[in-house]
Amino acid sequence: MSAIRIHQIFYSDETRRQLDPGFIELDNLKNERPDWREYWPIRRYLLDNSPEGNDFIGFFSPKFREKTGLSAEDVTAFISKLPSETDAVLFSPFFDQIAAYWNVFEHGMNHHPGMFETFKLTSEALVPGVMLESLATDSRNTVFSNFFVARAPFWKEWLAKNEMLFAIAEDGASGLAKRLNTKVDYRDGHVQAKVFVMERVATLMLTTNPAWRTRVHDPLLRPIDSLFQPFRLELICLDALKIASTTRDTVEYRAAYRFIREQISERSKAMQKGRTKN
Repeated sequence: MSAIRIHQIFYSDETRRQLDPGFIELDNLKNERPDWREYWPIRRYLLDNSPEGNDFIGFFSPKFREKTGLSAEDVTAFISKLPSETDAVLFSPFFDQIAAYWNVFEHGMNHHPGMFETFKLTSEALVPGVMLESLATDSRNTVFSNFFVARAPFWKEWLAKNEMLFAIAEDGASGLAKRLNTKVDYRDGHVQAKVFVMERVATLMLTTNPAWRTRVHDPLLRPIDSLFQPFRLELICLDALKIASTTRDTVEYRAAYRFIREQISERSKAMQKGRTKN
């Protein structure tokens, strides 16, 4: 039987108290490279403990339960029932964000304007020939917050691709390096663009290589943002249209997707305007 070894990162006494005792503590108190955020402790672990065998390995942030509502026991129970040939298991939150954007790169550009060229150049370096404008990502392959668990082959490829980005960013000389190291607004501060690129590598791998055998803990079981709650059925339709487009990419699917999304936007604005008047 495959072992399940899921680590949870902590970087302060406060975040250590947030950890689920069912996960394995991963100490990042030294936080030697805060510019790489979660990638630094994950990278350090994988380089020191090269993944081998058939075990499931994962690395979650202290906010895993807050974002997903899932405990270590829930995660372990779900993985334990999966087919033996599974390569990766996804636990992404935010179904509304998965559905409301054609792909995770459009999502990133909406939240961090000006990053399109960075996403485009890095994706082409990692997967030559990929076309971000047409790439559809959906609930079957989207990874947010690095909330995935995988076996050794997936982790090895994930690390290899991220190490390509790491080398470019650390060298600092090229135009792409400067883009990766550019500070991007994030919440009340700034994060370097490379962090948002790194967080999308797993999705890029799954979307461009259908040979990976994945299972998904249904994101619809988790809360939808209150702004999107009235549009739950529309969001399901948006996700279904993206899934359909991966088997038969047609102008009609894309047009239907854009129409429904625009309807959500217009109705949402009208609802917010009504609340303001009241």
